[in-house]
Amino acid sequence: MAATALNPAEITRDDLVSSARDLVPMLRDHAESAEKDRRISDEVFAELRTRGFFRTLQPRRFGGFEFEPATAARVILELSAGCASTGWVAACAISHQWIAAQFPIECQEEIWADRADQLTVSSFAPTGDCVRVDSGFRLTGTWGYASGCDHADFALLGAIMPPENEAGKSAPGFIIVPISDCQKIDDWDTMGLAATGSHAVKLEDVFVPVHRSIPLVAIGTADTPGQAAFDTDLGKYQLFSVGAHCLATNAVGCLQGAFDHFVSALKEWETRGMVVGGGAKVMDYPAVQMRVGRAGAALKAAKALIVDQLEHSRQIVLEQGERLDRAERIDNRISQSFAVQLALQGLDELWGAAGSSGIRNAEVVQRAWRDAHAVAHHVSFNWDAVSAMYGQQILGMEPQGMY
Repeated sequence: MAATALNPAEITRDDLVSSARDLVPMLRDHAESAEKDRRISDEVFAELRTRGFFRTLQPRRFGGFEFEPATAARVILELSAGCASTGWVAACAISHQWIAAQFPIECQEEIWADRADQLTVSSFAPTGDCVRVDSGFRLTGTWGYASGCDHADFALLGAIMPPENEAGKSAPGFIIVPISDCQKIDDWDTMGLAATGSHAVKLEDVFVPVHRSIPLVAIGTADTPGQAAFDTDLGKYQLFSVGAHCLATNAVGCLQGAFDHFVSALKEWETRGMVVGGGAKVMDYPAVQMRVGRAGAALKAAKALIVDQLEHSRQIVLEQGERLDRAERIDNRISQSFAVQLALQGLDELWGAAGSSGIRNAEVVQRAWRDAHAVAHHVSFNWDAVSAMYGQQILGMEPQGMY
């Protein structure tokens, strides 16, 4: 697929996935240097943008493909197999474009009317101060974990929005600001997903018009003003049934990339040294064979779980035109989180067979192991919290958590 003169009407789902797969060798070549730089290179990011990956869930009205979340997952899986940090930034960007499309049409026009490839990054936690003023809000403070902020055009920030009058109550929501209103705080130095450039951003008394805000409850219930922008029912998904699937697939992509690399390397890998003898084929050891088998099973199960859950939701939302009920949303959450756990299991198997060469920072398996563990530490995939929430739902209790 050409990187220039992008015409969404001519690009199929398979085209987009194939384009992501074609980019994998480049991502692998850049992965080590990107990790050291703590950011995706301008060259790689230009490819992500011009190939149109960020437009996967963006409304056709504003130059997007308006494909379904399953296509987003397929793209993210391929990119993450080449470089997990690149896949993570793409996963965030794809889902954040969909979130931006939930905002009022006036806001969407400001973002995409002149350039369909303008990118929104996010920081969900409402860590800054938000004051209501005439026709909008004023924001001051620092927001962390803004993945990809080095390359963004807008930032989507979590905020506790004050009520419109004394009788109302403050409520969580999101506010969009131009990235030019933000100061980057260079604070991203981590053991995994190091190249995502997930720095903090700082605002000082920035005015935001009311049309660039939306209550969290609106996105949570799929009742948003921006849904008119979609030609399909894509806007009827709820927040955690889209964004968290994108992020979970990143961990599965880590396992996919490490598995492909490890299996290929085994064909040439021989033992060295006096203890176990030199020149023996590592792949001939039953312990290695078992670890490869268990890693492959974990990969197969994780992908099947993601695909099955996304298809179930697609039928409800895009075929039946319905919204996901609580049980269906929590089914999504447990599937996303367990897919991440399966990715960790598979990577643990490969890591156990990687030998002394596996401890090198440039080695693919250990980087994927670190990156996937970083994914698992995201609040969306806290296994104790999500599994407890699922248990509460099964037992007929009030679920506690994000769904």
